[in-house]
Parts: sequence; structure tokens; C-alpha cells
Amino acid sequence: MPAMPDEHQFLDLIGQIYDAAAGDEDWTRVLGGLARMLGGQAAVLQRPQAPGQAVQVLVSGIDLAYVGLYGAHYHTVLPIRSWLPRLPGGSVFVDRMLLADRDYVRTEFYTDFLTPQDQHASLSWLARNRQGGGATPALISVWRSRRQPEWEPAQLRLLHQLAPHLEQALEIERRLGASAAHRAAAELVQGAAELTGRERDCLAGIARGASSKEIARQLALPIHAVNDIIGTAMRKLAATSRSEAVAKALVLDLLGR
Repeated sequence: MPAMPDEHQFLDLIGQIYDAAAGDEDWTRVLGGLARMLGGQAAVLQRPQAPGQAVQVLVSGIDLAYVGLYGAHYHTVLPIRSWLPRLPGGSVFVDRMLLADRDYVRTEFYTDFLTPQDQHASLSWLARNRQGGGATPALISVWRSRRQPEWEPAQLRLLHQLAPHLEQALEIERRLGASAAHRAAAELVQGAAELTGRERDCLAGIARGASSKEIARQLALPIHAVNDIIGTAMRKLAATSRSEAVAKALVLDLLGR
């Protein structure tokens, strides 16, 4: 059994967790520190996702090739998957609490996915905030190989102590992300509101597949003037290409006026 961390190590990891939420620390470094503190060899963070969206995971101590395999198929055959919606939010558990080892090791997930990675058993935390009905909950799992000892109550207690901080950090990260998205949307709307009639006409022409020459002829303008107008519209819409500017203008319903 690994030595339990002292107070300084514990508080340092908590600080890193909040730094990751604010974007000042890499979540993979936090996962690595968490794995070491709990005596594991790898750790995984599965972020909350809405139904139908791709599974998003961050890892430490795992070959990134396996992340793609997990997202493409193996998350669908996770042996404890059916248990997750039934577990109370905030649960800390070992996978063998949910499925007996003799059954777990016979699953496709274990034989074809875990065994090649030398992974055997996980200790996990399930978030309370489910991000709406049917959404994939945030889940952090720390893994041990078969050569390592079984998970013990001390490690469960330690992860349980960290759980409120993980919960708050992920919520902070979610809110900061939402705030950034709102700011970007507000800036886009502001830029769109400043589009002149000529700028909208030029973007509408591009949307119809017209070239600058054709738009210039239709609007009775020099080609260089049309290109300048399009460039100004792109800047207002924070677009890096003409097609992106048209796409944003269509989303904002600007080209039918």
C-alpha cells in the first residue's frame, strides 16, 4: 500500500485542480498527480457530454491510441456502463464493487482493451452534476495493473476527500467555457449589427456562388472596392475566410434582407 500524502501534497494537488479549471494548468498533469497520490499507474477524465455527442476523455499514463479506440467503440461495452446512471452523484467506488472479478475479466472490454494496456482494476469518482437528463456524467478513474495490490479503503477515502474539489473545478470550467461562448456570440452579434447594406449584398453574392467580378458588375462597383467591402465584413464577423463569413451571416439571418 502506498504511503498516504501529507497535508502539503494534498493541498498542492487541490490547487492544481482549480488551476486546471481556470486554464492555468493541464488536466493531464492533474490526472498524473492524482494517479501517483492514489498509487495507480494511469488516470482518465471523462468529461460530461450530451446524448449523441462523442465521448471526450483526457488521460495520463495511457497510450493515446487507446483513447481513440475507447471513443470509437469500447465506451459502449464498458462493463459498468449500465450501473453509472443508477449510482448516486458523488459516488466513489471500485469497479469490482459493481461487477465480480470473475465476470469482469471475461468481458470484451477487459480482454481486448484493458489487457493490452496492462490495466486491471479502477477506482472511480462519479460527478453529481449530470448536465441534464441522459448526459454522460463526468467520471474520473484511476487504474492499477494486476501486479499491484487491490484498492483499499484508504484510497477510497482519499478520493472521496478530493471529490468536492473535482466537482467544483469542473463546474467552474463549465461556467467559464459558457461565459467565453456567450462573449464570442455577443461580439459576433455586435459585429453583424455593424454590417452595411453593401457588405450584406457582397456576402449574399458570395453565398450565391458569384465571384468578386460578378458581384462588382451586379453592384456597379470596381472589383477592388468589392474585395475591400468583403474584407471589412470578414473582420466584423471575425471570419478567417469568405465562406466562414457567409456561414456566420446565414446563421444570423442577415442575407435574406
